[in-house]
Amino acid sequence: MTAKTTKSTPKKAKPKPAAAKKAPKGKPAPATPARNRKGETSGADAPTKGRSSPPAFVPRAVTMIDDDDVLMAHGGGGVGYGRCGGRMLSSRLEQDLCNRLGMAGVVHSHSPRHYEIRFEDNKVAAYAPQIVLRGRGREGKGVVIEAVEDAAAPILRKISSFRAQYGAEFYVILVGPDEVLEDAPLSAYDESCSAINVNTLIARLAE
Repeated sequence: MTAKTTKSTPKKAKPKPAAAKKAPKGKPAPATPARNRKGETSGADAPTKGRSSPPAFVPRAVTMIDDDDVLMAHGGGGVGYGRCGGRMLSSRLEQDLCNRLGMAGVVHSHSPRHYEIRFEDNKVAAYAPQIVLRGRGREGKGVVIEAVEDAAAPILRKISSFRAQYGAEFYVILVGPDEVLEDAPLSAYDESCSAINVNTLIARLAE
């Protein structure tokens, strides 16, 4: 018998991995900027986010919905001095008055509605009393508290026009620093109170 010969198939050689290209001597390889999970580039060339500082002036208390009057004026801004009843507080002094009135149990609202006022030159504007007390009056009138920190504030002209037209219905108390009260027009208030004597005023209003 003749022995059968079997042919063995040669094994294919595995391809060698390509060698990484070496950077030429004297020139460092360019660094790949690191990326975070969001894919944003970090490092010196990464964009920096600017921090927004609170505005020096915040518009008179506003709400997102005209819930009381068609004369409601809208304002903007998401920062300020807190809120009360959905209204944005416009100054630190108004915030302080709000806190003290609340602690004394004096129910109040901020800019509950706007009134149409007319200036001496017959121009028409809208005015919103800053703080209105509920269920408490002086001389048979509703009490309005206005906190003003600047003697040149345009709101003083509006307050004077408001008192000229609605003085029979509202008793206006102006609160502010002594130097502001000295320069404020007498037509802007029925009663004035220094900012350092707010506790005395609120204790009297709470009686």
